[in-house]
Amino acid sequence: MKRRAGLFLDRDGTIIEDCGHLRNGWQVAFIPDTVETLKRLQDEFVLFIITNQSGVADGALTLGDVNGVNNHIISHLADAGVVIQDVYVCPHRREDECLCIKPKPHFLYQAANRWNIDLSLSIVVGDHPHDVELANNVGGCGIYVLTGHGQKHLQELPPESLVVPRLKEAADWILALARYNNKIENLKEELRRAGEAIRQGQLVVFPTETVYGLGANACDAQAIARVFQVKGRPRFDPLIVHIADIAQTESLVEEFPAAARRLAENFWPGPLTLILPKNNRIPEIVTAGLPGVALRMPDNQLAMALIRESGVPIAAPSANPFGYISPTTADHVREQLGEKVSVILDGGPCRVGVESTIVSFVDEQPRILRPGGIPMEEIERIIGPVGQIEQEQRRPMSPGQLPRHYSPQTPLILADHDEQVTISGRVGLLSFGPSPRFNSYVSIEVLSQSCDLNEAASNLYSALRRLDAKNLDVIVAHLVPNEGLGITINNRLRKASGGRTAEKL
Repeated sequence: MKRRAGLFLDRDGTIIEDCGHLRNGWQVAFIPDTVETLKRLQDEFVLFIITNQSGVADGALTLGDVNGVNNHIISHLADAGVVIQDVYVCPHRREDECLCIKPKPHFLYQAANRWNIDLSLSIVVGDHPHDVELANNVGGCGIYVLTGHGQKHLQELPPESLVVPRLKEAADWILALARYNNKIENLKEELRRAGEAIRQGQLVVFPTETVYGLGANACDAQAIARVFQVKGRPRFDPLIVHIADIAQTESLVEEFPAAARRLAENFWPGPLTLILPKNNRIPEIVTAGLPGVALRMPDNQLAMALIRESGVPIAAPSANPFGYISPTTADHVREQLGEKVSVILDGGPCRVGVESTIVSFVDEQPRILRPGGIPMEEIERIIGPVGQIEQEQRRPMSPGQLPRHYSPQTPLILADHDEQVTISGRVGLLSFGPSPRFNSYVSIEVLSQSCDLNEAASNLYSALRRLDAKNLDVIVAHLVPNEGLGITINNRLRKASGGRTAEKL
């Protein structure tokens, strides 16, 4: 039986807020994004919690208190679809010299024996240097988070330790490590190779939180020309430039308006692209001759590491042939681009799954040129009312404005959720929620059983790809509620269909 990799999570300060000695489940506050992050990770790893609770030995807690809190955490995660395989508690003081206190690997060996875990492929995440040392003691990988007491003990870490802000960012490294034999040295070497390829004018595919990008040095016109050639993208369709910090943005633009800066401060890193007046560092080919350059800071640790490693801003459209479904896994890219690129950095599935929201500041009034991963309501909450460009452009002002885009090879038509569509032949369905009562479809993909728009957005392109591979005559896609991220999903579906609806058949 094949041994699996384990993910050992510190409790207080890593998955829940460190609020001192917890005696009851109602005191538990999960760190934001923990549940969604663990959902991303559990397909690749067996999940464990390992925690030191010296308050038991000090008399501040009972072991029953600790177990009650742990049971509450496990139950809450289980209700959300996350399975914690086991919880290990050390109730001793450090001076007790017990066998089970971190960084001693007693509990990791227990897990390895009971659950068939390969510790050399396993990862420990926590907010104390002992968590990193614990991983090193079994030949695994330790990741240090700055939540909890992370900032307090940061200077105690050994050099070259892997440090991230939160568990959410740790997940990007964790999923990548799963694809590079769980060795940080292997992944760092691949990042060095990718950075060198960018500097030499070659093309590199890398993950972001939205989709995989086909990247090149944004300041190298010849390298950018190869991006257009490999993707088959028309030269009049501008590219997005990916940056790693605000200073890099300022080096590429003539002006950084105050409203744009407020959006950057609130949503970077994240699925937001700002179009700002460019300076002469950016070649005309990147912006298709337009005066503004589209800039964004991706919320993905591998993407940010690649930008820093290469030392240059990276221009990147989605890493797929022009007009086809955007890729949300490295396998999607391998199927479509294969040997046409120098390096494909594999960071696992993208967690947002639809492209960024694009806001232009080239004109007097800010305008949304493409709906995306951040709803308009969130934009307006920060800077007030914004305009919108809803009609398709013959000459795009930003990526994603052509009338037909993001399309499967199988014809796709749109319908309302309660609309029965009668079409002869092999018909597939892309449904927002649970499939409808009437069911004559050869294949059905459900974007979210719970009708969650965030989940639907992250599943959209993968579901379309699976239907496109079923040798269907047509795909029927149900529109979703036109609010929040639903506006973005419907935008992508309308472009994928070319405006075809059941009524027009």
